[in-house]
Amino acid sequence: MNYLAHLYFAEDTPESRVGNLMVDFVRGPVDGQPYNGAVMRGMRSHVAVDRYTDGHDVVRESKALISPSRRRFAGIIVDICYDHYLARHWPAFSDEPLADFIERTYGSLSAYRGDMPPVLSRVIRHMVKHDWLHGYRETAGIGRALDGLSMRLRRPNTLAGSVEELEANYDEMEGHFLRFFPDLVRHMERQRAR
Repeated sequence: MNYLAHLYFAEDTPESRVGNLMVDFVRGPVDGQPYNGAVMRGMRSHVAVDRYTDGHDVVRESKALISPSRRRFAGIIVDICYDHYLARHWPAFSDEPLADFIERTYGSLSAYRGDMPPVLSRVIRHMVKHDWLHGYRETAGIGRALDGLSMRLRRPNTLAGSVEELEANYDEMEGHFLRFFPDLVRHMERQRAR
């Protein structure tokens, strides 16, 4: 799952939201990081979401839809595409309107004053300035996200133009998401209850 999903599973605090985003911007295992409290719980939430997602059979079905030339990056493509479906089907998973959630999230991320990797700080500034999360509702926004990521990755990749994978498999991948995401919600509810 990508930014929107990780923020969806965050506690309602700036620290947890930052922690849920931070995992992709730190080196080494989460438990070795110098954070505590809600930031650390957010980081652990991110890891729990990713582990469950990566091991789910329905997600594997979505990855199998990705063309062979991009199969190496299928996990990234599917994660970002699933954020599109979460944005489109938001009312099925939250009583709070998506626009309200996004504005509140942007406000708390912008107001956060704790330590974070400088690259994450830049990503958050760009996310808010260019309204990435609202953009996820449209395939064009997913295209911008995938193309932008293709430029930020240091290694050679085939992510540029990969929105065509979403467009070519839209209905089937949407069905996968709608089968998968309720399972993930239940899994995360069980995690929190521990």
